[in-house]
Amino acid sequence: RSWARGAMASGAVRFAFACAFVYDNNSFWAGKKLGLVVNSIKETMKQMIFYKNLVMLALLRPICRLSLRLTGQSDVHQRDDLTNIFGENRKEGEGVSSKLPMVMLTECFARFYEGLIFREVDKARDSVQQYLSIQSLTAVNMSNPDDFFRIFYAGLASFYVGRELDDRLMITRGNWCTEWIEKLVVSASTWNFQNKAYLLQAEEQFCERNFDAAERLYDAAILSAKTHKFVNEQALSNELAGHFYLDTGRKIKSVNYFLRAFENYTEWGAVAKAASLTKYFEN
Repeated sequence: RSWARGAMASGAVRFAFACAFVYDNNSFWAGKKLGLVVNSIKETMKQMIFYKNLVMLALLRPICRLSLRLTGQSDVHQRDDLTNIFGENRKEGEGVSSKLPMVMLTECFARFYEGLIFREVDKARDSVQQYLSIQSLTAVNMSNPDDFFRIFYAGLASFYVGRELDDRLMITRGNWCTEWIEKLVVSASTWNFQNKAYLLQAEEQFCERNFDAAERLYDAAILSAKTHKFVNEQALSNELAGHFYLDTGRKIKSVNYFLRAFENYTEWGAVAKAASLTKYFEN
């Protein structure tokens, strides 16, 4: 954020917006408090609207929408801000910028994450398939933080869809994503990738009905996310463990995991998402 402000002060507007986007985007995926993320995104979007930078605005817009849904805020005001930027009516996903591959990938990523988080299986399936049709898995650049977040969540979404719809192809895609993240644990950073690998492995074992292994891996993912201070991923790990126990007929055991997920999501600031879990333990 300080780089963005410095660049803006020196007149390097495009570089300033690139820095601001990287800061806001990575803050969201790294689990920074959502209230702070939303405020920062709004500040960035106002500047992008003022300078009519539609491409960067289109890249940031899906993250804004996700943040608002997670926190239970309406995005009507943000939609209004996008109207008549260039003297014409534009909706999200319309215009020249929406045809750019990087914008399309960002929009697909946000949709399959949303489908995973809010248990909307059709949205998760359609957006993962669209994402993979735009960017070949062999073309992934894992030096780009966006790509490893996409692979991580594409793997989780693929396992979720594969189980729900009995789709072996989706499970195979999840397996591929797991292998990628496992490599990064060794070659890049245990701190950043260990909990992600454990969670993907847990979901993989769940799909293969290796329940004992899945139990150990869910707990390992939760502990690793907590140790490495990724509260958003700790929340998701607890939630997916809860669904695992619920789906395998152990409702009472699932309650503790859903309760911890509720606490983690609330700590992150995702109060609307936390509220959606109360149906699993309120009785």
